[in-house]
Amino acid sequence: MSNYDINSNPALVRRMIENEKKANSKYYEKYPDSLIPLFEQELRELGYEFEVPSQIKGFLPEREKIISPIATKYYREAKSDRDKSYFVCLITCRGDDEIIKELIEDFQKTNTENFLREMIGNQLRKAKSPKFIPDYLKIIQEPTYGAVIGHFTDLLASLKVEEAIPIFIKMLDEEKLRTHAICALGDYKREELRPYFERFENDKNSYWRKYARAALKKLEKQLEKRKNSS
Repeated sequence: MSNYDINSNPALVRRMIENEKKANSKYYEKYPDSLIPLFEQELRELGYEFEVPSQIKGFLPEREKIISPIATKYYREAKSDRDKSYFVCLITCRGDDEIIKELIEDFQKTNTENFLREMIGNQLRKAKSPKFIPDYLKIIQEPTYGAVIGHFTDLLASLKVEEAIPIFIKMLDEEKLRTHAICALGDYKREELRPYFERFENDKNSYWRKYARAALKKLEKQLEKRKNSS
């Protein structure tokens, strides 16, 4: 992985900012009802200085107590999934059951675009609330969502939800969901799940092979720890 710091190249940063400005200008021209300019204006009136919307994320997490409620307000007012997908990335869900419930409901709406579902799932994964486990389980079993359920499989695995294990095992038979299932099962670090990883450790598919071997490696490390502690 590269350790290149983009800020070490001011010319590149400036070019990226100018490109974003042009893209935003076209976006606002195409979608004049966008609420993003109003959101930017409100933040600037509070003293925040930035050139383009993407820079607002740089104020997080230090200023999340100020920015998140404002972003939540605009998310609720937004009429398009395009705008919602921008605002949701600035919303802090941790400990806020009301907004978590609202995001789950938006995810489940039949007319919600998958790109917004992806953003919502990411925020809920980071919130890691165990209060809505039944909703997460329902979501990963809905076939119409497809691979966009990935954040929820990660979430359930991180919470070590027992009821999710048989669902993940069943997912192994679905090629589009298989990577998510292997990764999720691997997080449980259960010896009895070893056969499911061995099934794919030499598979032709590089992703299935990679994550199956990673899961097996976790099991081996766990066995080694037990031997050393006994």
